[in-house]
Amino acid sequence: MTHTTPSPEILDSYFTPAVAVTIEGMRAGTGGPFGATLVNADGEIVVAVGNTVIKDTDISGHAEMVAVREACRKLDTLDLSGHVMYATCEPCPMCVGVMMWAGITTCYYASTFVDAGENGFSDVHLRKFLDGSDTSTLDMIHLDAGREDCASIWTEFQALSK
Repeated sequence: MTHTTPSPEILDSYFTPAVAVTIEGMRAGTGGPFGATLVNADGEIVVAVGNTVIKDTDISGHAEMVAVREACRKLDTLDLSGHVMYATCEPCPMCVGVMMWAGITTCYYASTFVDAGENGFSDVHLRKFLDGSDTSTLDMIHLDAGREDCASIWTEFQALSK
């Protein structure tokens, strides 16, 4: 995929609300130094949010995650295809995953994961786990027998999907 970077004026119109709400949250003690704005295909801002990890005592309250959650609720859809994310910092692997699940195919970001790491927010352990270079951080153990109850969920899902 190739994209033309939006003009500085357009970038300002999308990053400025994310920066403002992020600084507001940091000053209130409710969020960390991450923000995001989600824009629809017409260029209209759907949501501009900051990180809510502290406010919600929720480790998954990253700005991009919050933006997707709020947009899905606001628009009553799980499909955000055609929307574009503007993130104040390079999204972590979890946030990349949620954007992909939601159908978002473009994300512009400013600061990098290196910048985040230098300020106490390193996600390098996640990146190394996912690329297979360090699997010591989490043991993923597949139980291939004896969990018929879990397998039955798929049968029920298929029955309910008809």
